[in-house]
Formats: sequence, structure tokens, C-alpha cells
Amino acid sequence: MTRRDGGFRGGSRGRSGSRDLRSDTRSVSVTVNYALNLVVATMLIGGVLTATGGMVQDRRESAVRTELSVVGERIAGDLMAADRLAEVGTAGPGADPTVSLSVTLPERVGGTRYDVSVRTSPAVLVLQSDDPEVTVRVGYHHDTPVETTTVRGGNLRIELASDGDLEVVSA
Repeated sequence: MTRRDGGFRGGSRGRSGSRDLRSDTRSVSVTVNYALNLVVATMLIGGVLTATGGMVQDRRESAVRTELSVVGERIAGDLMAADRLAEVGTAGPGADPTVSLSVTLPERVGGTRYDVSVRTSPAVLVLQSDDPEVTVRVGYHHDTPVETTTVRGGNLRIELASDGDLEVVSA
């Protein structure tokens, strides 16, 4: 069926019999669909990576916090044991106490280094990791004076110094 102007009813050919490219949308739909699929896939992958990246960081902080708590409890326990040994050693007549405890600790927790600060007022150990920055406080009790100090995590030694104070030093 032809129209009055000589073109076909489908409208795909103009007066001269050639195709009108402005009305041809067949190749555009394939290209547009492909581009839209790429955009949607990119957005989904980006969203998944963003969501799981935060979750991994939260899990790492939680693991570091837990490990620092365990390390802090070990140091506090050994510090209180050294305190008891120093108290018992000074109780006897003419006693010259020698107290030295080795504390075997990991150099890293959760893949990061950490510092141990011994504070006496209040009596607390402050453990702080480098990356991620996590701080844990662990209390302890002491009767013997304790030197305030900060040491790098790893093997430590708790000693009774010549002035009668307990000191925490790197081993």
C-alpha cells in the first residue's frame, strides 16, 4: 500500500525512496540497552563494595579491640602478681626483694602495632593500636608504687627497681 506522496505506509522511506535516518531507532535501542546495563552493573558493584568495605573495617576494629583487651588483662594480671611478690618480699626482716616477671605478648594485634601506657592515677593500663586507632583501658590494683611509662607492644618485663617501684619495660 502506498501513500499519496509516493512513500510507503510504514514511513521508512521518504519521497526519493531513500531511508529517513531520523526515524530509524533500531540500532539506538541496542546501544542504549547495552549502556544502561553497564551503568546499572557498575552502580551495583560500587554499592556492594562500599557496603562491604565498611563492614570489614568494623570487624577489624572489633578484632583489634578484643585482642587489646586480652593483652591488657594479661599485663594487669602479671603486674598485680609482681605487686604481690614485692609485698611479700619486703615483709621479712632484712629482705632485699628481687622481682622480675617476663610477659610474652604479641608484637601486633589484628595486624597492627600497639602501645601500652601504665598509669597510676587512676591505676589503669591504656592500650592503643596504630591503625585502626582503637583504645582499650584495663584497670589493675597495686600496693607497691608503679612507675608511669609507655612501652611498645611485644615482650615485656615487670621489674622491681632499686627505688622500690615496679616498672614495666620492653624485653
